[in-house]
Amino acid sequence: LLVAYWQDGHNNKDGYKSNLRSTMDFPMQKAIVDALNEDESWDKGLVKIYEGLANDFAYASPKDIMVFLDNHDKSRIFTEVGEDITKTKMALGYMLAMPRIAQVYYGTEILMNDTAKPGDHGLIRTEFPGGWDDHTVNAFTGEGLTEDQKNMQEFTKKVLNYRKSSKAIHEGKTIHFAPEDGVYTLFRILNDEVVAVVINKNGIPTKLDLTRFQEIGVDGKTFANIVSGETIIWKDSLELTEKGITILTTK
Repeated sequence: LLVAYWQDGHNNKDGYKSNLRSTMDFPMQKAIVDALNEDESWDKGLVKIYEGLANDFAYASPKDIMVFLDNHDKSRIFTEVGEDITKTKMALGYMLAMPRIAQVYYGTEILMNDTAKPGDHGLIRTEFPGGWDDHTVNAFTGEGLTEDQKNMQEFTKKVLNYRKSSKAIHEGKTIHFAPEDGVYTLFRILNDEVVAVVINKNGIPTKLDLTRFQEIGVDGKTFANIVSGETIIWKDSLELTEKGITILTTK
């Protein structure tokens, strides 16, 4: 996980030039934004991330590519998804579960944006709130943050704290299924650790047929939601009560 952005062309510790741009997954960044913003159809919406990941055979080593949602040269993800906190969580949660090196740009976890003037580098690179005498908001202590910002920050903490010790996410195999009825499902698997990521774009309660995923071999197993802590038994179907991302684990 890279928490920052090292601009391409900088010297590394051995004095050699590093060209990070050549290892950055720009196509996937666009695919994630399109997947969340577009209406569902056979060639739009969630199928964009399904096809993007399905084409990993084009890369010599996909797991060594850096994936990102935004950076110091690009409009912030919260702006790109129309300041929708649910979409922002879906984007971040999916990115952090992919077989990639993940980069998180500072401020994503508190919904920093450049909506007032999209693409403006001054707004994109706004100071992180907290630690300066003239700041009335402190993201380190939570002082002055909105409820949405606190909610996003807590979501990010929980996903990252799970991810840092997840062998399935770092080393496991990837199996995913084509989106169906506005729902896309990704699995990361290593031995007895299975991580299931479910992205649901429906604004109404939706029942996900779990028998479709029998090849994963988890029928009857207990999964925990890494954000809410709730547990479920994987059998028959899963009730998705609202639009958003659900990240489940057997460990």
